Amino acid sequence: MTHVADAVRRPGRPRSAEADTAIIDATLELIVEEGIGGLSVESIAARAGVGKATIYRRWAGKEEVIEDALASLNDAMPELPDADNVRDRLVAMVEAIRVKSLETCSGRLMPRMLSYSTQHPDLFRMYFASVIMPRRDRYRVVLQDGIDSGELRSDLDVDLVATLIAAPMLYLHLMQVGMGAPVAGTSEKLVDAVLDGIKARP
Repeated sequence: MTHVADAVRRPGRPRSAEADTAIIDATLELIVEEGIGGLSVESIAARAGVGKATIYRRWAGKEEVIEDALASLNDAMPELPDADNVRDRLVAMVEAIRVKSLETCSGRLMPRMLSYSTQHPDLFRMYFASVIMPRRDRYRVVLQDGIDSGELRSDLDVDLVATLIAAPMLYLHLMQVGMGAPVAGTSEKLVDAVLDGIKARP
């Protein structure tokens, strides 16, 4: 995958960080507002306030711009929570989902991308690889730390448990659109319900 900051510079005028950001932001905004059908290099350039040549100096085409735009959604992810036990770390991660507004760009983009799982499977696979998998990896790290510390069972299916921990809060958010975030304390209840089955036993 080619991220914006790591892209190979093409011959020509020096790149502008402001232009890069404007192009990435414009791409995400257009996907949210109009869907992939309304997206083109021309529409991205118009929204970003740059010429098409500016985009083509940076990316080979629309698909590469989309890939970098999706990958940018994880650029601002915070460090993994630091706590004395795996339970508190997992609660902090689920709580971050609970309090996050669905009106953010990534929040508004998710329902659109879920609808593309059958309509545009290649695009959905790109979204899953660029956005979802890096976030799931964070849960895997914390769960593996719990196994290594002896807090969790050594025979865990880490991938499955990562889903069991994160997915319910995402589901509640998506199913309760317009009703506000799930109530305080939900994160603790979800994590504790799963931990009951995966914590190490004497």
